[in-house]
Amino acid sequence: MNKEKIYEYIQKFESCSFLDIAKHFRISVRNNKDLTNVLSQLLKEYKIFKNNKDQYYAPILKESITGVLNVSAKGAFGFVDYDIDEENKTKKSVFVKNFNFNGAINGDTVYVNVYVNPKSKQQDLTHGVVTQIIERGNDEIVGFIKQKNQNTYFVPVDERYKTIQYKIFQSVVPTKLNDLVVAKILKYEDKIILISIDRVITNEADPMVFVKSYLEQIKAPTDFPEILNNEINVIPSTIQNENIQNRKDLRNEMIVTIDGDDTKDFDDAITVSKLPNGNYFLGVYIADVSYYVQEGTEIDQEALNRGTSIYLVDRVIPMLPVELSNGICSLNPNEDRFVLGCEMEIDLNGNTVKTEVFEGIINSKFRLTYKQVDKYFETGQINETHSDKQELSKLKNMLNEARELSLILHNYKIKEGYVDFEIDEPKIKLNDDGSVKEIIINKRGFSEVLIEDFMVRANETVAKYLYDNKLPVLYRVHEKPDADKLENLKNSLSVIGLSMGDLNYKNITPQKFSELVEYVKANRNDDFVKLLFLRTMQKAIYSPDNIKHFGLASDFYCHFTSPIRRYPDLIIHRIIRNFILNKNLDKLEEFSNKLPIFGDLNTKSEQKAVQIERNVNDLKFAEYLKNQVGKTFKAQILSILNFGFFIEFDFKASGLVHRANLFDGEYQPNENLTKFISEKRTFTLGDFVEVVVIGVDLVEGKVDCVLLDQYESYLANLEKINNQKKTFEKSNDRKQFKK
Repeated sequence: MNKEKIYEYIQKFESCSFLDIAKHFRISVRNNKDLTNVLSQLLKEYKIFKNNKDQYYAPILKESITGVLNVSAKGAFGFVDYDIDEENKTKKSVFVKNFNFNGAINGDTVYVNVYVNPKSKQQDLTHGVVTQIIERGNDEIVGFIKQKNQNTYFVPVDERYKTIQYKIFQSVVPTKLNDLVVAKILKYEDKIILISIDRVITNEADPMVFVKSYLEQIKAPTDFPEILNNEINVIPSTIQNENIQNRKDLRNEMIVTIDGDDTKDFDDAITVSKLPNGNYFLGVYIADVSYYVQEGTEIDQEALNRGTSIYLVDRVIPMLPVELSNGICSLNPNEDRFVLGCEMEIDLNGNTVKTEVFEGIINSKFRLTYKQVDKYFETGQINETHSDKQELSKLKNMLNEARELSLILHNYKIKEGYVDFEIDEPKIKLNDDGSVKEIIINKRGFSEVLIEDFMVRANETVAKYLYDNKLPVLYRVHEKPDADKLENLKNSLSVIGLSMGDLNYKNITPQKFSELVEYVKANRNDDFVKLLFLRTMQKAIYSPDNIKHFGLASDFYCHFTSPIRRYPDLIIHRIIRNFILNKNLDKLEEFSNKLPIFGDLNTKSEQKAVQIERNVNDLKFAEYLKNQVGKTFKAQILSILNFGFFIEFDFKASGLVHRANLFDGEYQPNENLTKFISEKRTFTLGDFVEVVVIGVDLVEGKVDCVLLDQYESYLANLEKINNQKKTFEKSNDRKQFKK
């Protein structure tokens, strides 16, 4: 049996079956085994391949590349990126079907042959085949303990890791059915991974199981490493009197904190008073973290690695150990605390006319909440039990003057071009067991705006103060919208009948953008419009190069007010302490050279934290909607893609209406992705629709919906829909992995 002739025959076709080959070469049934052996040799040599119809094809090798295998959410295929240019943000990708992974799993660095099939209808379409695993990307896998026919086995939570079989070699901890566990990878064998069950996280019955699984999979730093213990153990719990010298003593002043009901770490405190000349005095006092966390210590390195605290539905993953974040650094009421103070004199037009930055000591007189202060502004009554009526009277006077100053500062920023999008945030409330109790919308009250106004002014003032002192600064910067995003905004506004006028990339300023926002809000002010403008904005980043802050309309801006939960604020505090208070200029150049690295690290840390918070919310949204399957909701179309459109419920969860669930025509998006169109019907960005929840993915935090008027069609065509949406899943190779 001539192997080369068989290879040449296969090359003539887009694909051919085993039977086609046997017939052409007149191979009898008794010689089928010989043909199978020849085809197996060609497969091992990567000369031919099998498709998902079990047919053979012989593509042409285009190139060989190296990259990391990124598997799709359901494990049916993956991509390997290569020729990555970080600076220009360009890359190439090759598509790899799961039956061509050849033992590789998600995250592995692999060597891939890239092929084209000249006989295919899509001759330019490439596909890849993993030919070598260069480096494994995983040493642990998170999954569930399952049992079948008295056999215990391991199932990864993440579908991307189900492309290979796992064999439990040992378990170092006792487990039971449906336990969520962390499995250590002991050995990679041919299409089998030997694992050891290392620890139990929780059980599938736990309502927080998929949140805990997600945090484990991304290796979220939920615990502090033991190496920090020696430093944590010597953290004082109270202020020592001998350390007070050279600090401005403000312990008798009416200084208070105003925060959310659940806040445990108090970064900032404020006081406001009217001066004899008619101006206002604003004092902003920030926890003096840099006094306790020295640069280069283990605690400091861990804080840099984390970059920020992460606020989740059931917990906070703090940047600093709780002994600092909730203890000696936190500006708790009626406790002496060290601060860095920024005191400002502000005129009636909102200009800062005098600034002082210093080390201080305060004793917060009241731990106020936003709700308390809002109620006081509404009723004149403050819900605060305090035996000293004189202190309460001072508090009320201070709050009244704080309200006056806030209005002045807010109007000043609006004139400068600051845009307040007034975005409402969801609050997911949990039962004691971690299940979702309810989802409410947090609407900002005046007190939150007040604190934001004061913090923004303090951040601006400190940035300008450091600049005037010719010191390096890690600025918080925000570029103006780019041309493409402005074009998208123009297209999106046009579908709701609004125009941007002559506003473009060349002439845009914060003031002009603010005027556009106000014009649009006057005509239509809903979440869709707010989202349009948010999508248009660039992401703010940290940088030593001051390109200003477009969104805040600030010429100078840094983060100074939250060093307990943000590392960039701690950097600003160190600049103040080292180079202004201590006048230690010897290390100025060395410190300045670090700022670009700090800026890049902390920008990435912040973006990662935001994504984690969103993903966890999505998981709990999915859990909440699991009990709402079959129910009808009003929702709004917020984005349109090739495969359908995303809607948002009024409680801020999102869902997908897949094109496979639209039964009244063949839908296509328009070029600008502002409409989803069929011959009979058009859906437009911003449209309100009624949808029925038809399914949730508790692992991925995804929600599927169908339009209410097509729900009956959906039920009637359920089998057809599943076939359309699971094409890859129904390949023979995919079934093999599921056995």
